[in-house]
Amino acid sequence: MKEDTKKFLKELFQGGYKASSIGMALALSIFIGFFIGFFLDRYFGTDYVFKIIGLIMGIIAGFRNVYLMGKKLEK
Repeated sequence: MKEDTKKFLKELFQGGYKASSIGMALALSIFIGFFIGFFLDRYFGTDYVFKIIGLIMGIIAGFRNVYLMGKKLEK
């Protein structure tokens, strides 16, 4: 395989790895926030209050992680 092709494939896979890790960090933080809210709702006997709060907190945490990862990758 030519050196140019190897270099291209290496850069392509590194970019895919970075994109997938950012996406997984976003999705996992949202799901974790929702499930913590779900368990708090079950514990306190409320209907949906903590689910919504957990979901919002997860979204905020996820986008914060995406921002920090973007700044780290930019350097």
